[in-house]
Amino acid sequence: MIRIFVFVITLVLVADCFSSQNDDSIFDGKKALEHIKTQVSYGPRIPSHPTAKQHTLEFIEGEISPLATKITSQDFSAYGLKGTNLWATFVGKDAKPNRRLMLGAHWDTRPISDQEALEHNRDQPSSGANDGASGVAVMLELARVFAISPPPITVDLVFFDLEDMGNINQLPFAIGAKEFVKRNPFYRPTEGVILDMVCDKDLSLPKELHSKRQAPELTNRLWEIAREQNASAFLNIDGTFVMDDHVPFLEAGIPVVDLIHFPFPDYWHTTRDTVDKCSADSLQQVGNVISSLVYDNN
Repeated sequence: MIRIFVFVITLVLVADCFSSQNDDSIFDGKKALEHIKTQVSYGPRIPSHPTAKQHTLEFIEGEISPLATKITSQDFSAYGLKGTNLWATFVGKDAKPNRRLMLGAHWDTRPISDQEALEHNRDQPSSGANDGASGVAVMLELARVFAISPPPITVDLVFFDLEDMGNINQLPFAIGAKEFVKRNPFYRPTEGVILDMVCDKDLSLPKELHSKRQAPELTNRLWEIAREQNASAFLNIDGTFVMDDHVPFLEAGIPVVDLIHFPFPDYWHTTRDTVDKCSADSLQQVGNVISSLVYDNN
């Protein structure tokens, strides 16, 4: 009996070991939430706070560099502003050459809080927990997963700067994405997904209309994955047209879908875009859907 008992305990320990190893290769919404907290701790990622921007960029690079097959930092100047796009590539051992997926998010934040009810707060920067940090956080956690379990396709993670300068001094949105497309004319991924405002505790992701009309196949595939996973944040309804980092790619003929919370939460572009609004469960839903897009639908 003692020998049998010891044998059973050994099997349990081995099973737990394998289970722990397998869990490491699964997207973890709690880890993503910690990445949001880190970004916010640096302060507003805006041109007038170069130290916060530099610390954030170094944080992203520090997380990605040991994991990616290749990483490139691309500085640019546009509209009198200087920005940096960060581009990391993950090539799996048996990656299929006929499919390349881009995942993108903006790492900057809005320098004003123009949606504040109180006028004296409108010149304050947003901390950008949801609007900026959440998409970056999902991508950083995906990078960890890709490093442990190489994807069956080539995946690019692109972190765009200067997305959130739109309607400030007549500047457009998505400056960094526009510069990325313009400066990399050779880069033509098969498809892509932009992650923007994806951590809200009551996350609402309808089908953004530019995406639905110009990237219908990928839009339908994402929402079908979400349906299969019972990912309640993905609503099978139409949202609205949003000017975001996917639009420059759509204009270049690349099907890219925008996952973005809509209607925008009441703290959007205010000083109240803080970590307490974020949910590990919402991040988990988004991470699970994107993971399935990468690993299960190729």
